[in-house]
Amino acid sequence: MPDTYRLIRLCLGLITATLAPKCSAEFLQWSNSEIQYLHGSNYTEPFNPENVSQSIITLTHAHGWTYGRNFFFMDTLFTESGQPAQTNLYGEVYSTFSLSKISGLDLALGLIKDLGITGGVNLGENLNSGQSGFRAWLYGVSVDFDLPGFAYFNVDFLRQRVTEPDDIGTSWQITPVWQLPFEIAGSKWSFEGFADFIGKKGDRAARQALAQPQLRLDIGDLWGNSDHLYLGIEYQYWHNKYGIKGLRDSVPQVVLLWKF
Repeated sequence: MPDTYRLIRLCLGLITATLAPKCSAEFLQWSNSEIQYLHGSNYTEPFNPENVSQSIITLTHAHGWTYGRNFFFMDTLFTESGQPAQTNLYGEVYSTFSLSKISGLDLALGLIKDLGITGGVNLGENLNSGQSGFRAWLYGVSVDFDLPGFAYFNVDFLRQRVTEPDDIGTSWQITPVWQLPFEIAGSKWSFEGFADFIGKKGDRAARQALAQPQLRLDIGDLWGNSDHLYLGIEYQYWHNKYGIKGLRDSVPQVVLLWKF
């Protein structure tokens, strides 16, 4: 077994050494990674009348490549009060294939910059529970808009199928994602985030609306090290949380973020 591990590591090393120059020059076009710390104190949970306090560490990565872009994030949620201590993981992975990149054609038309085909998976686990976690599979189309002032404004139109902990069927999901950088008195700010609008699934899950807009201040720029350290606030609004009719989050969260 140790020989097998060494062989695998050697092969991976050779592949990396061979492809790294090509990937950096031709394959990988841009890349962005972030680590965020968030804290909020009045989350709601099913069958719990108490406000729940949580700290969240989020790892996010996105990159563009020859035929599109990939996106990933993972939340690690630590319960601090309001319910038994527990740790939850939640992550999403999406790949979008750009039709303009694949075809070599300019598909821009008016405010539309590009069209894409998108697929993804959403995964959730409670590390303190032996029950099966959350699984959802998504596919559909993405529209990239060219809006004045925005670094990006994209909207995904997806079909969503939840298969675990129970197979509760298929519905639709619409997800706008945006980033709007701006300056105030020489300081650098960004208003960015996403919103999920999810359809009902029979009588098992109600329609949902989840929005997590952030307002960020580039505090690193205040001492000449811009685009790395940010401080801000995120507001989480979740109507019919987890698809449970009447359950709602309305939570302001402090955000400390390192971009690399």
